[in-house]
Amino acid sequence: MPGRFRLLMLPWLAHGHLVPFLELANELHDRNFDIYLCSTPVVISSAKSSSSFNSDKIHTVEIHLRPTGDFPELLSPSRHTTKDLPRHLIFPLCKAFRMASPSFCDILDQIKPDLLIYDSFQPWAAEAAATRDIPAVFYAITGAASYAFVYHFLHKRSIDGFPFPAVCMKPHELKNLSKSAENIDPVDRTAIPRALEMSTKLCLINTSREIEGKYIDYISEKLGKTALPIGSLIRVQENKGRGKDSDEDDEIMRWLDGKEKHSTLYLSFGSEYYLSREEIQEIAKGLELISSANFIWVIRSPAGEETPLVEALPKGFLERVKGRGIIVEKWAPQIKILSHPSVGGFVMQCGWNSFLESIHFGVPIIAIPMHSEQFISARMAVELGIATEVMRDDDGRLYGEDIGKAVKSVVAEKAGEEMRAKVREVNAQMKMKGKQGIDNTAALLSELCLSKNSS
Repeated sequence: MPGRFRLLMLPWLAHGHLVPFLELANELHDRNFDIYLCSTPVVISSAKSSSSFNSDKIHTVEIHLRPTGDFPELLSPSRHTTKDLPRHLIFPLCKAFRMASPSFCDILDQIKPDLLIYDSFQPWAAEAAATRDIPAVFYAITGAASYAFVYHFLHKRSIDGFPFPAVCMKPHELKNLSKSAENIDPVDRTAIPRALEMSTKLCLINTSREIEGKYIDYISEKLGKTALPIGSLIRVQENKGRGKDSDEDDEIMRWLDGKEKHSTLYLSFGSEYYLSREEIQEIAKGLELISSANFIWVIRSPAGEETPLVEALPKGFLERVKGRGIIVEKWAPQIKILSHPSVGGFVMQCGWNSFLESIHFGVPIIAIPMHSEQFISARMAVELGIATEVMRDDDGRLYGEDIGKAVKSVVAEKAGEEMRAKVREVNAQMKMKGKQGIDNTAALLSELCLSKNSS
């Protein structure tokens, strides 16, 4: 019987990427792996405040970035995370992370892992591992449909020939994607395809065959290696560190207790996307149009740029929705809310962690994708029958009337019941598999480690 394997994990510097890595780390620790999580000090600090972090299972290793003076905003170590980072600095941060490759090589030499698991923007990490004969496996933290599309688009610079037109981006979305790509360092522009291609024999995907079977098969075919769905790793434990705010949580739950079954919407757009004033105004307009819908709406602002709600929302909105709507600033107990029987729909941007949580709790989705792969995930969910997407105009603008129409279809029409039944069906199928996905993952990763050690 072999001893335990040493596994080094290198996630991208975003909370939405960190959590799936932590959850995978916990599961693999219980299956014969010693875990070392490598990231910047500010991300590691964030990791340790998460309910997904277990200090008995996960060792942390700091990597320090040394950005150039081209972007002085990144010189502070506190900015070496995507949290509260302006979007125009995301790709400079990506470059700064890549430039830390020599430091990462030192970490590889110190830890001497049997295996590396790395993220979307870090093919350079896989290259460093390859020079030391360390197998490196890519972990896709979002869905297979989005990676299938992005891989095709970045290779072809076109959607021509992509075999799944139902999930494709629309012309204005592709235009924005291409425009963003123009500002990226050419090396980083091809990071995701290279990250997939560098992966040793297989790649891991944070999804299940019940959701995305045909997209998983497409990735396997294109890469010539196994695309392995790890199954759901959703936990029902809330984040640590709420303490004094627990009274606010209790108040929200008591408010939900007084609402009818499936009558309430939960609106949240992730921890790192901030709605514009125009988006807030149109969403508010849509909520007002459907007086039968109760709602809990989480509104966040970037640190240092907080705007009073009375200024961000339409004039008189809070008074007009009093009794049927709650606005929460910054944070809400999402798991508790989604698991409550009065919640009948989740209005979201289709960030993948929230997407999986919505399925786990059997809540249909009202999708308002905001950027990048979220458009693909939203359309995949519509195709699956568990979501409706709020339509935009040809310039990508949102309108309250369209939001209201989507809300009504979920909370007050037969379509909502059909989506609810479908999402419950998908959830039941996933639960039947239990831990099969992660067990298969651990077995195949162990084989890689054994083959390395025997060579």
